[in-house]
Amino acid sequence: MMVNIAVCDDDTQFAAELENRILSYGKQKAVSLDTEVFSDGDSILQAILNGGQYDLVYMDIEMGNRNGISTVREIKKISPETMVIYVTFHEVYFTQMFETEPFRYLGKPLEEEQFNRYLEQALKRLRERLCYYTYTTGHSTCRVPVRDIFYFESRRRKIILHGKDCTDIFYGRLGEIQKELEKGGRPFIRIHQSYLVNPYEINRYYPDRVEMVGKMLLPISESRQREVKEKFHSFLREL
Repeated sequence: MMVNIAVCDDDTQFAAELENRILSYGKQKAVSLDTEVFSDGDSILQAILNGGQYDLVYMDIEMGNRNGISTVREIKKISPETMVIYVTFHEVYFTQMFETEPFRYLGKPLEEEQFNRYLEQALKRLRERLCYYTYTTGHSTCRVPVRDIFYFESRRRKIILHGKDCTDIFYGRLGEIQKELEKGGRPFIRIHQSYLVNPYEINRYYPDRVEMVGKMLLPISESRQREVKEKFHSFLREL
């Protein structure tokens, strides 16, 4: 998987340092990372309008005519799924920054452990976004983005996939589906003998049930309540 990363900062020396850190991380972790550096908001916006696609953008805030926050607002209009990490000296912009829903915030000068941790978390999120689940129904083989699956439901030998755009039925076992998703780095949570849920799609968690996106309530079996609580809280800590 090639990850396209943009660095936007009018301090050319700092931008070069940041790009070197990104590429060095990629070599150490054997991850394919491609970088492009911009010195102002207008140039990165023009690149995106011309078809440039960036999975992750490191954005400075105080820059020339167009500041980083204004630039990110425009980027999100064109490419809502682009992840943003702000990099700045100035914490005074916190409120405005979080209005644009950034992934993380880094202070200057960079702290190596924090930089590596945030990049690792961003790459994990991107891998999850690009992950697919494949299954067979009848004579057809189907692929669904894992992020679009709400939950799997088991009824005897049949599995019902409840998704964002569809509901489908195929033969299988929840335990095998769970293991397959875990191998792909996208663990779902088994809340009940009959339900395997996508933690990203849980709106509310209760000790004995979860409310999924769309207000669907699913029970947590008594024997699984402690395990579900631990797994869901662990999931939340890693966001």
